[in-house]
Amino acid sequence: MKLIDKESYIPYYVQIKHMLIDRIRNGTYQEHSSMPSEGSLAKEFTVTRMTVRKALDELKREGLIKSERGKASTISAEKIEQSLQRFYRFGKEIGDTGIAAQSRVVKRVQAVPPEEVLQIFDDLEGGEYYEIVRLRFYKDMPISLECLYIPCTAAPGIIDEPIEQVSIADLLEEKYGHQIEKATEYLYPRIADAYESEMLGVPVHSPIFQTERITRTVTGRIIEFRRSTIRGDKVKFSTELY
Repeated sequence: MKLIDKESYIPYYVQIKHMLIDRIRNGTYQEHSSMPSEGSLAKEFTVTRMTVRKALDELKREGLIKSERGKASTISAEKIEQSLQRFYRFGKEIGDTGIAAQSRVVKRVQAVPPEEVLQIFDDLEGGEYYEIVRLRFYKDMPISLECLYIPCTAAPGIIDEPIEQVSIADLLEEKYGHQIEKATEYLYPRIADAYESEMLGVPVHSPIFQTERITRTVTGRIIEFRRSTIRGDKVKFSTELY
């Protein structure tokens, strides 16, 4: 058992906080299980209950534990971290976990997109597009619902490809010869409607993230527009500031 270093300049509550984080991450404290009481932790670390309370308050602020009045603190579900600093391909792996995504295709049709999507493509004629809706999973848990549009002329027959198993970005590059240069992505929070709640397995009005991505080739052509609804209780986004 790791003990507090009482010779260290690091405050006791900070040391306790990091030891508790280690226990959460290595599975000593299981997801959704109850945390030990303040009294038992104070006895274990030979500190005051006030010191332990400060450590637990830090964990609450960071979303690692949660508590309700009159009840013991419980371990929160681990959140998937998704970096905002790189062009990620959700189909290859989920966030920074390195775990491959699973997909279920909800819809794959040829259709005219909504007017606001046609405006993004700068399509005044209202051309034909493929509409693909996929539900993405992490460890058999629905994590994201995405709807994307691709011009039919850019990728003929892409909806007949095994898009449950492969990255659409890879198909666009490797099968259809489009060299993707960059994507512009917008992120904002909102609450889930009834359909999203049913698909993602969360209560109606749960907090979710919505992302909208516009993907361009090296020639500047918009090759894809993608709107994703992502569970706010399972994903967190990160960036680094310099």
